Amino acid sequence: MLKNLLTRDLQIKFGSLFLAILLWFFVVTDIEYFFDLEIPLRLEGLPEEKAFNNEIPELITARFRGKGHTLLWANMTMPLSETGLVLDLSKTKNTQIYFLNEYFNDHPDKFIIPRDYNLDLIYIVEPESIWVSVEQMSHKELNVKVQAEITPSLGYMMVGDIRVEPTKVTVHGPASMLSDMTSITVPPLKLTDVNTDVELSLPISLEPMQLFSLDTEVVTLTADIQSIGSVEFHNISIRLENVPRGVEVSVIPQLIGLEAEGGLDRLLELNPEDFTVSFDYGSNWSPENQLYVPEAVLPMGVQRVSRFIPEKIEIVQK
Repeated sequence: MLKNLLTRDLQIKFGSLFLAILLWFFVVTDIEYFFDLEIPLRLEGLPEEKAFNNEIPELITARFRGKGHTLLWANMTMPLSETGLVLDLSKTKNTQIYFLNEYFNDHPDKFIIPRDYNLDLIYIVEPESIWVSVEQMSHKELNVKVQAEITPSLGYMMVGDIRVEPTKVTVHGPASMLSDMTSITVPPLKLTDVNTDVELSLPISLEPMQLFSLDTEVVTLTADIQSIGSVEFHNISIRLENVPRGVEVSVIPQLIGLEAEGGLDRLLELNPEDFTVSFDYGSNWSPENQLYVPEAVLPMGVQRVSRFIPEKIEIVQK
């Protein structure tokens, strides 16, 4: 019985405390306060052929008058509402300073706020003025540059170069800033121990972001990663280079084979005709030697020639 009495006593105390807090909350929140809130500065009316060439704050601090419960409600819901001070730029020419309190007094209808907030805007705290500078809008196509480093895993290699699509992006912004720009750079990227193909979507932007817009804000970066293998190729013609006029030279054999190392998928796509094997007579021939190792021009995706078949060719001067 004593335990039941103690439990009931605690419940009564907690209930009384909750009612007291609730009563205090309603009393306090029904008092009128002055408080500062950040609200969006919304820009409208700028002609399409014009562009900003200076950054403009997206938020301003304003002093309001209202009851406590209104303050709580505004703090929770204002970011989701249409609240804001609308700055009409339709008559802005080149450079103009807007004194926000004067602007608000002259255009009270430009302050947008839901009716159920029951808040009065008293004045703008900061910034007191906004400097707006505009100029002719320009449109320019910029090359997309890649700052990426990809290191394949042991036994793998990257076939070809890192690719990015699109390779060019159209940018819209102030003419004075775009005139000297030639490229836009993808954020630096470093990948290590890669053993599969790479395909990533990466955001791109120009700073300051407020002054520029891009037709495409995401580019795709790809790289072909293949396991390293070796494949033999046969019956490749040997080309003699830089043979002087009047000199007859023959090569034995006239056809050669080779074992190439590189990306296995790439090697399986190649034919003997994709390799160029040559001997530079003018630079390498010597009367004392008859056997030589030729040179090969390798297709993309081939790392090296591990061996020729046969390993050397014979150069005979007639």
